[in-house]
Amino acid sequence: MVKHHLFSVEEKRPTTVDVVVNKIKELLIEQKIAPSEMIPSEQALAEGLKVSRGSVREAMKILSAFGIVEIKRGDGTYISTASNTRLFDPLLFQILVQDRDYQSLIEIRQILEEGIVRLMVKKATDEEFEMLSTVIKEFEKVLSLRKSTIQECNAVDLKYHQLMGQFSHNTILESIYYFIIDLFSPTINSKQPGAFEVHWELHNALFARDEDRAVEAIKKHTQVWVDFNIHKENGAAS
Repeated sequence: MVKHHLFSVEEKRPTTVDVVVNKIKELLIEQKIAPSEMIPSEQALAEGLKVSRGSVREAMKILSAFGIVEIKRGDGTYISTASNTRLFDPLLFQILVQDRDYQSLIEIRQILEEGIVRLMVKKATDEEFEMLSTVIKEFEKVLSLRKSTIQECNAVDLKYHQLMGQFSHNTILESIYYFIIDLFSPTINSKQPGAFEVHWELHNALFARDEDRAVEAIKKHTQVWVDFNIHKENGAAS
Protein backbone atom coordinates (compact mmCIF):
# COMPACT_ATOMS: atom_id res chain seq x y z
CA MET A 1 0.00 0.00 0.00
CA VAL A 2 1.25 3.48 -0.87
CA LYS A 3 2.38 5.51 2.13
CA HIS A 4 -0.05 8.23 3.22
CA HIS A 5 2.59 10.99 3.43
CA LEU A 6 3.00 10.96 -0.36
CA PHE A 7 -0.46 12.51 -0.62
CA SER A 8 0.15 15.41 1.79
CA VAL A 9 0.65 19.07 0.90
CA GLU A 10 2.58 21.72 2.79
CA GLU A 11 -0.16 24.31 2.84
CA LYS A 12 -3.90 24.44 2.52
CA ARG A 13 -5.25 24.70 -0.99
CA PRO A 14 -8.73 25.36 -2.37
CA THR A 15 -11.06 22.39 -2.00
CA THR A 16 -11.44 21.12 -5.55
CA VAL A 17 -11.60 17.83 -7.37
CA ASP A 18 -8.62 18.97 -9.45
CA VAL A 19 -6.35 18.89 -6.38
CA VAL A 20 -6.91 15.15 -6.04
CA VAL A 21 -6.72 14.37 -9.77
CA ASN A 22 -3.54 16.41 -10.20
CA LYS A 23 -1.90 14.76 -7.19
CA ILE A 24 -2.53 11.32 -8.65
CA LYS A 25 -1.10 12.52 -11.98
CA GLU A 26 1.98 13.99 -10.25
CA LEU A 27 2.73 10.79 -8.32
CA LEU A 28 2.33 8.68 -11.45
CA ILE A 29 4.71 10.96 -13.36
CA GLU A 30 7.28 10.75 -10.57
CA GLN A 31 6.71 6.98 -10.37
CA LYS A 32 6.04 7.18 -6.63
CA ILE A 33 2.92 5.09 -7.15
CA ALA A 34 2.66 2.20 -9.56
CA PRO A 35 0.05 0.04 -11.29
CA SER A 36 -1.88 -2.34 -8.99
CA GLU A 37 -0.93 -0.39 -5.83
CA MET A 38 -3.67 0.51 -3.38
CA ILE A 39 -4.01 4.22 -2.65
CA PRO A 40 -5.00 5.59 0.78
CA SER A 41 -8.59 5.65 1.92
CA GLU A 42 -11.01 8.44 1.10
CA GLN A 43 -10.65 9.83 4.61
CA ALA A 44 -6.83 9.71 4.50
CA LEU A 45 -6.72 11.47 1.13
CA ALA A 46 -9.12 14.14 2.31
CA GLU A 47 -7.00 14.86 5.38
CA GLY A 48 -3.66 14.75 3.54
CA LEU A 49 -4.73 16.94 0.62
CA LYS A 50 -6.89 19.22 2.80
CA VAL A 51 -9.97 18.72 0.67
CA SER A 52 -13.45 17.44 1.45
CA ARG A 53 -14.32 13.76 1.27
CA GLY A 54 -16.88 14.72 -1.37
CA SER A 55 -14.10 16.11 -3.58
CA VAL A 56 -12.10 12.90 -3.15
CA ARG A 57 -15.15 10.83 -4.00
CA GLU A 58 -15.81 12.84 -7.18
CA ALA A 59 -12.14 12.67 -8.19
CA MET A 60 -12.13 8.90 -7.81
CA LYS A 61 -15.25 8.65 -9.97
CA ILE A 62 -13.53 10.67 -12.70
CA LEU A 63 -10.30 8.68 -12.48
CA SER A 64 -12.28 5.45 -12.48
CA ALA A 65 -14.19 6.54 -15.59
CA PHE A 66 -10.84 7.32 -17.24
CA GLY A 67 -9.56 3.88 -16.28
CA ILE A 68 -6.77 5.31 -14.11
CA VAL A 69 -8.01 3.77 -10.87
CA GLU A 70 -10.06 0.70 -10.10
CA ILE A 71 -12.51 0.89 -7.21
CA LYS A 72 -13.05 -2.48 -5.54
CA ARG A 73 -16.05 -2.33 -3.25
CA GLY A 74 -15.27 -3.52 0.24
CA ASP A 75 -11.56 -3.63 -0.53
CA GLY A 76 -10.12 -0.30 -1.66
CA THR A 77 -9.04 1.80 -4.63
CA TYR A 78 -6.11 0.70 -6.78
CA ILE A 79 -4.06 2.23 -9.58
CA SER A 80 -5.11 0.42 -12.74
CA THR A 81 -2.73 -1.77 -14.68
CA ALA A 82 -4.00 -0.34 -17.98
CA SER A 83 -6.16 2.53 -19.17
CA ASN A 84 -9.28 2.36 -21.30
CA THR A 85 -9.63 4.21 -24.59
CA ARG A 86 -12.96 5.98 -24.09
CA LEU A 87 -11.44 9.46 -23.82
CA PHE A 88 -8.31 11.20 -25.12
CA ASP A 89 -6.71 11.82 -21.71
CA PRO A 90 -6.78 8.15 -20.65
CA LEU A 91 -4.72 7.29 -23.72
CA LEU A 92 -2.04 9.60 -22.38
CA PHE A 93 -2.38 8.25 -18.86
CA GLN A 94 -1.77 4.78 -20.28
CA ILE A 95 1.88 5.77 -20.69
CA LEU A 96 2.02 6.26 -16.93
CA VAL A 97 0.72 2.82 -16.02
CA GLN A 98 3.07 0.76 -18.15
CA ASP A 99 6.81 0.19 -18.15
CA ARG A 100 8.53 3.50 -18.97
CA ASP A 101 10.32 3.20 -22.32
CA TYR A 102 12.45 6.33 -22.49
CA GLN A 103 13.80 5.54 -25.95
CA SER A 104 10.25 5.66 -27.30
CA LEU A 105 9.59 8.85 -25.33
CA ILE A 106 12.74 10.45 -26.75
CA GLU A 107 11.61 9.60 -30.28
CA ILE A 108 8.13 11.02 -29.61
CA ARG A 109 9.56 14.18 -28.10
CA GLN A 110 11.90 14.62 -31.06
CA ILE A 111 9.05 14.24 -33.53
CA LEU A 112 6.80 16.61 -31.57
CA GLU A 113 9.44 19.30 -31.13
CA GLU A 114 10.51 19.20 -34.76
CA GLY A 115 6.88 19.67 -35.72
CA ILE A 116 6.43 22.46 -33.20
CA VAL A 117 9.42 24.50 -34.38
CA ARG A 118 8.33 24.11 -38.00
CA LEU A 119 4.86 25.42 -37.09
CA MET A 120 6.33 28.22 -35.00
CA VAL A 121 8.47 29.45 -37.88
CA LYS A 122 5.33 29.63 -40.02
CA LYS A 123 2.69 30.72 -37.50
CA ALA A 124 4.18 32.45 -34.45
CA THR A 125 3.85 36.23 -34.37
CA ASP A 126 6.65 38.73 -33.84
CA GLU A 127 5.12 39.57 -30.46
CA GLU A 128 5.27 35.90 -29.45
CA PHE A 129 8.93 35.67 -30.39
CA GLU A 130 9.52 38.73 -28.22
CA MET A 131 7.87 36.88 -25.33
CA LEU A 132 10.28 33.99 -25.91
CA SER A 133 13.17 36.47 -25.86
CA THR A 134 12.02 37.70 -22.45
CA VAL A 135 11.95 34.14 -21.10
CA ILE A 136 15.36 33.14 -22.45
CA LYS A 137 16.87 36.29 -20.92
CA GLU A 138 15.25 35.30 -17.64
CA PHE A 139 16.73 31.83 -18.07
CA GLU A 140 20.20 33.33 -18.61
CA LYS A 141 19.83 35.54 -15.54
CA VAL A 142 18.70 32.70 -13.26
CA LEU A 143 21.59 30.52 -14.43
CA SER A 144 24.06 33.31 -13.67
CA LEU A 145 23.03 33.48 -10.02
CA ARG A 146 25.10 31.19 -7.81
CA LYS A 147 22.24 30.69 -5.38
CA SER A 148 19.83 29.53 -8.09
CA THR A 149 18.62 25.97 -7.56
CA ILE A 150 18.13 23.36 -10.26
CA GLN A 151 14.39 23.62 -9.62
CA GLU A 152 14.41 27.39 -10.28
CA CYS A 153 16.40 26.96 -13.49
CA ASN A 154 14.20 24.09 -14.64
CA ALA A 155 11.07 26.19 -14.05
CA VAL A 156 12.25 28.83 -16.53
CA ASP A 157 13.42 26.16 -18.98
CA LEU A 158 9.99 24.51 -18.86
CA LYS A 159 8.29 27.89 -19.27
CA TYR A 160 10.13 28.32 -22.58
CA HIS A 161 8.99 24.90 -23.78
CA GLN A 162 5.41 25.58 -22.72
CA LEU A 163 5.42 28.76 -24.79
CA MET A 164 6.84 26.80 -27.72
CA GLY A 165 3.83 24.50 -27.54
CA GLN A 166 1.46 27.43 -27.26
CA PHE A 167 3.02 29.33 -30.16
CA SER A 168 2.68 26.35 -32.48
CA HIS A 169 -0.99 27.38 -32.60
CA ASN A 170 -2.07 23.75 -32.67
CA THR A 171 -4.03 22.99 -29.50
CA ILE A 172 -3.95 19.20 -29.89
CA LEU A 173 -0.20 19.16 -30.47
CA GLU A 174 0.22 21.57 -27.55
CA SER A 175 -1.69 19.27 -25.17
CA ILE A 176 0.28 16.17 -26.16
CA TYR A 177 3.56 18.10 -25.91
CA TYR A 178 2.76 19.35 -22.39
CA PHE A 179 2.12 15.79 -21.31
CA ILE A 180 5.40 14.50 -22.74
CA ILE A 181 7.33 17.39 -21.15
CA ASP A 182 5.71 16.49 -17.81
CA LEU A 183 7.07 12.97 -18.20
CA PHE A 184 10.57 14.29 -18.84
CA SER A 185 10.50 16.91 -16.06
CA PRO A 186 11.91 14.68 -13.26
CA THR A 187 15.02 13.99 -15.40
CA ILE A 188 15.72 17.57 -16.50
CA ASN A 189 18.73 19.51 -15.20
CA SER A 190 18.87 22.91 -16.87
CA LYS A 191 22.21 23.68 -15.19
CA GLN A 192 23.97 20.85 -17.02
CA PRO A 193 26.79 21.84 -19.41
CA GLY A 194 25.54 22.84 -22.84
CA ALA A 195 21.86 23.14 -21.90
CA PHE A 196 21.64 26.91 -22.16
CA GLU A 197 23.87 27.08 -25.23
CA VAL A 198 21.58 24.83 -27.28
CA HIS A 199 18.56 26.76 -26.00
CA TRP A 200 20.17 29.97 -27.20
CA GLU A 201 21.00 28.41 -30.57
CA LEU A 202 17.38 27.25 -30.89
CA HIS A 203 16.05 30.65 -29.92
CA ASN A 204 18.19 32.48 -32.46
CA ALA A 205 17.07 30.11 -35.21
CA LEU A 206 13.41 30.56 -34.29
CA PHE A 207 13.76 34.33 -34.04
CA ALA A 208 15.32 34.34 -37.53
CA ARG A 209 12.50 32.05 -38.72
CA ASP A 210 15.13 29.63 -39.98
CA GLU A 211 13.32 26.31 -40.02
CA ASP A 212 16.28 24.07 -40.84
CA ARG A 213 18.51 25.62 -38.16
CA ALA A 214 15.72 25.35 -35.60
CA VAL A 215 15.22 21.65 -36.34
CA GLU A 216 18.97 20.99 -36.02
CA ALA A 217 19.04 22.91 -32.73
CA ILE A 218 16.16 20.80 -31.38
CA LYS A 219 18.10 17.65 -32.24
CA LYS A 220 21.13 18.99 -30.35
CA HIS A 221 18.92 19.93 -27.42
CA THR A 222 17.58 16.39 -27.14
CA GLN A 223 21.08 14.94 -27.44
CA VAL A 224 22.31 17.09 -24.54
CA TRP A 225 19.54 15.59 -22.38
CA VAL A 226 20.37 12.05 -23.57
CA ASP A 227 24.11 12.46 -22.94
CA PHE A 228 23.54 13.88 -19.46
CA ASN A 229 21.19 11.10 -18.39
CA ILE A 230 23.40 8.36 -19.82
CA HIS A 231 26.33 9.84 -17.90
CA LYS A 232 24.21 10.02 -14.74
CA GLU A 233 23.13 6.39 -15.10
CA ASN A 234 26.70 5.25 -15.67
CA GLY A 235 27.82 7.20 -12.61
CA ALA A 236 25.12 5.65 -10.48
CA ALA A 237 26.06 2.17 -11.70
CA SER A 238 29.77 2.57 -11.00
